[in-house]
Parts: sequence; structure tokens; C-alpha cells
Amino acid sequence: MKTYPIALELTVWEDLGLNQYEVTIDEASKISIKRTDDVLRTRDLTGNEVGALIAAIESLRVPVSEESLSGQGNKVLTSYELIVESAHFSLEFNWEDVDTNGANSKAFESVAALAAVVVSLDLAH
Repeated sequence: MKTYPIALELTVWEDLGLNQYEVTIDEASKISIKRTDDVLRTRDLTGNEVGALIAAIESLRVPVSEESLSGQGNKVLTSYELIVESAHFSLEFNWEDVDTNGANSKAFESVAALAAVVVSLDLAH
């Protein structure tokens, strides 16, 4: 069976700036961690890390949620953009921390789980 590389890009906007994680799953899988366009570090991924990423990708479900009601005092502390691409598909997700903590938490569960796996690969984080 032919396998194709997968690229993931996770961008996290926080009060302190921008963190970006670029992951490539291929014959030589690796992760690059950037902060505001400066590459902080790059390293190869282990077989177990690649397995965890693939399992999280396979469990992705497209979130369907309603807009949160304005004026409820929900302050956004962190927002995310996750892009998953391969030769046969491209998925893009955008969400905020209020989406994963409120009534919409179930809808974003699989997407937030994949993002958590990516962030966990940053061993210095």
C-alpha cells in the first residue's frame, strides 16, 4: 500500500504571543517549534510519537457547533488554528479556548485532543 506524507501545522495565539508547531509525518518524521516566526528547535519524531499522531488524526471528527452567545462574560484567552494536509485531504480547524470549555466542548474534543498531542511533542514546553 502506498503511503503519503502528512503535514500538520498548529498555530496558538496567546496573550504572550504566537506559538507555531509544524509536524511532518513521512519516512523521516520531524517537528519544528517556532515562536513568532523564529525557529526555536527542530527534532526527529520517534515511532511512538508518530503512532500517537496518526491515532489522533484517525479519530478526528469535524466539529459542528453553534456560536456562543455574546455578553456571557466569556473571555478568550487562547485561540487555535490547526491544518492537517496530505495528498488526498486537507482539513482546517479554528477554535478558541471557550469552545473547548463550554457547551461546545464535545464538538471540539477530537480536534483539541490532536492539538494536545502536537503540543506535548514540544519537550521543552
